[in-house]
Amino acid sequence: MKKQNSIDLLVETLSTEFSKIKNFELTQEDPLGNKIFTFIVKHSSELNSFKNLFVHYYLPASIKSSQDFTRELKFSKYKHLINIDNEELKENYFETIRLGYVGAFHKYESYIKNITVLMNEFFSNLFENEKYLDIETYLKTNFQIELKKTITKFHTTEKINWISNCVKHYDGYPIKEPILKCFLHNDKNKKIQIEAKEFREDLEDLMKQNQLILSVLFLIGFHQYMGLNYSKIEDQLTKDKNEQDVIEIRAKLGKSIINTFNIA
Repeated sequence: MKKQNSIDLLVETLSTEFSKIKNFELTQEDPLGNKIFTFIVKHSSELNSFKNLFVHYYLPASIKSSQDFTRELKFSKYKHLINIDNEELKENYFETIRLGYVGAFHKYESYIKNITVLMNEFFSNLFENEKYLDIETYLKTNFQIELKKTITKFHTTEKINWISNCVKHYDGYPIKEPILKCFLHNDKNKKIQIEAKEFREDLEDLMKQNQLILSVLFLIGFHQYMGLNYSKIEDQLTKDKNEQDVIEIRAKLGKSIINTFNIA
């Protein structure tokens, strides 16, 4: 069977996900919608390439490097002077993965920064002459949620950020407080050791989370839009929707936003 083009697969997957977003047809008819879609495709492709670069190139290379050293050591006339165990030989492999988590978190930070700019540009145009609050301000004012501080509201970014901080500030040791539950039983005197399979799965989960974040940003924008005076948005609604419908839909959007960020 012919392997499907990875870009085609990505676009088709995103199209399916985007179609689930209420009022997505508005973005499809707007140049800004195309701009957002292009950014998502580009970012997702970069993140997928980043994952593959580590899993298929960097990590195999680090393993081969250790194997080459082991072979050289075996035939060295000075091998009796060198005492290195298998775990130490594999350290470059684990260090490569730890650095992968640092890079992955930087990519997530960049994604949040850039996607909010694009979403603000899109929604500010919908508001025309009405006052529009940028997504971060609106989210904080109406839901007491700071977007940049929602990292720990999602298991994936919480884990990636925690590992990244351990690498940057604690030389890779799992000692940053508070310690994540999944690392509570790790030896604090040994650096974090994660295999390629787990790293790959975490980056795949990060790509899914990015799509979730995109969806909730749409919800936040439409929540604010539906808060305008009914006469301002009436012509954008289907004929069977009245003012009470708008109030109910907006309330549901609010609940979805809160639930997405796991706010009690």
